[in-house]
Amino acid sequence: QDELTVTANAGYSNGKQFQACEDENITAYVPVARSLNSCGKEQIFFDRTAFAYDASQDRYQCPAGKWLIFKQISNKGRIYQAKVSDCASCTIKAKCTDAKRRYISRHLHEQAFERMEQRMQAHPEMMVSRRSIVEHPFGNLKQWLFSNARFLLRQLEGARAEMALAVNAYNLKRAINVLGVRQMMALMG
Repeated sequence: QDELTVTANAGYSNGKQFQACEDENITAYVPVARSLNSCGKEQIFFDRTAFAYDASQDRYQCPAGKWLIFKQISNKGRIYQAKVSDCASCTIKAKCTDAKRRYISRHLHEQAFERMEQRMQAHPEMMVSRRSIVEHPFGNLKQWLFSNARFLLRQLEGARAEMALAVNAYNLKRAINVLGVRQMMALMG
């Protein structure tokens, strides 16, 4: 196919994969999963969305109007930092960070995240459609075939075999329900 449209749940939210889908002409609809800036603490600081990105200068502007400039690339993305002097004199620092300065990370595929978010906002019906198409059979498989929602076989090869048998059994049961036993037997004979 020249084009393909796919949906997935938020568990598959991954910027690198979003970009790979776009590169292969696959239109994906996946809710973007992002964590809050809490660092495991009770107080929640300004979220990264409170900082405006200036693409022309590759920097962020904080809510107080100061700039965070590019520092380095890490395995999590591009890291931007504010000046210690800017944070020390900031009147809203308590809402921003408890460190000496504020850092912001930008995913290496941030633009793919942004495009995905725009697609999801423009087409919320895609997740409704996914739920009605995917969740019903998956729920039936878990309840009817697996009864306790766990694979009995271990390792990837065993789980694949068990899942293949479960899907075939589910499809056969659905075909019998839709076509009836007589027509199904006639088609198989």
